[in-house]
Amino acid sequence: MSRPTFSRVDAIDLARGIALVGMMFVHLGPQWVGASPPVGQMIASGRAAPLFAMLAGVALSLVHRRDPGGAGSVRATGIRAVVLIALGLALGSLDRVPVYVILAFYGVLIVMALPFRALSARTLVVLGLVWAVLAPVLLLWLEIEHGPVISDQAEWSDLAPPWSLATELLVWGAYPAGVWFAYVLVGLGVGRLDLGRVRVALSLLGGGVVLLGISFGAGAVAISRGVFDDWSVQGWQQLFVRASYPYEPATWRELWLVGEHTSRPLNVIGAIGSALVVIALCALVMHVPWSRVVLRPLSAAGAMTLSLYTVHVLWSWRLTLRAAESADPAAQLDSYGDWALQAVVLCAAATVWLGFARRGPLESVVRLVSTTRLPRRRDDAPA
Repeated sequence: MSRPTFSRVDAIDLARGIALVGMMFVHLGPQWVGASPPVGQMIASGRAAPLFAMLAGVALSLVHRRDPGGAGSVRATGIRAVVLIALGLALGSLDRVPVYVILAFYGVLIVMALPFRALSARTLVVLGLVWAVLAPVLLLWLEIEHGPVISDQAEWSDLAPPWSLATELLVWGAYPAGVWFAYVLVGLGVGRLDLGRVRVALSLLGGGVVLLGISFGAGAVAISRGVFDDWSVQGWQQLFVRASYPYEPATWRELWLVGEHTSRPLNVIGAIGSALVVIALCALVMHVPWSRVVLRPLSAAGAMTLSLYTVHVLWSWRLTLRAAESADPAAQLDSYGDWALQAVVLCAAATVWLGFARRGPLESVVRLVSTTRLPRRRDDAPA
């Protein structure tokens, strides 16, 4: 088989761009208020953010292997994690911010991944799948035994006391790192594969389809057997519902939930499957000669997601403030127009920026902070 004509980073940047645009769609697009969820929400909601988390694992693996003593070192990775947590808490502290900011959780996941980077691809993927089953079961047990815990944004005020923030990021938050670590483990394994080989990409695609089939198939069986007959949502729409926790007590039947951000086994397995499908398709499309030109805006956005995600949060926050000040219903969020405008503007801005720079502005700052070493004192200099 011929050698790949593109870097694995090209496919990963494209997948990150898709994840970013998908997250923006979930935040800005139409919400589920009628009998059935919008098509866009069925596709992206509860899948874009897990894809983002899995790609964090892929990036960690690639950077560690490419520059183990520099940007991939434990020190640099730890500093990046601290910066992400601080930025996430700062954005989450904004008044009325309409987005559950993922960056603080993202930073915790990066730290959790450090001891696992040396494992083989097979071990990491298997461990990730086992984690995807066991961790959600443990979380559900905690929810049943502990009782409801209402967790809002992760913000600076949660540092008092510090363990309150730790439990929020690991267990009770919108993206519980204790469960979401499954995505990072699988991502670490994928990062060790040669995505430029068609056979590898097709294997990932097949594996993702199988996991999606298991998730939706088991959920459909549960629905057909009346597990959720007393829920307000009925029929196939039950595949997309959220857990009622913390507004109602959690029960063991929620093990069969497939819906977005439920952090239940079938939900996590399905999100891993959809993420693998996206990554595999991105790797395959890179073999098409014209793809890198046509998809350049998306790939550019994926190369500077930290900067663009931050702009997206601030932009969406401003839209929320404007809507609160206006009596015009048209000023509210949940608009295809707001999403399309942000997606086009941010992808275009990334394309232009990377025409003159190697990295996005925030990416450059984080790399500088994490890889710059303090000068040694004269007394500490080696003889």
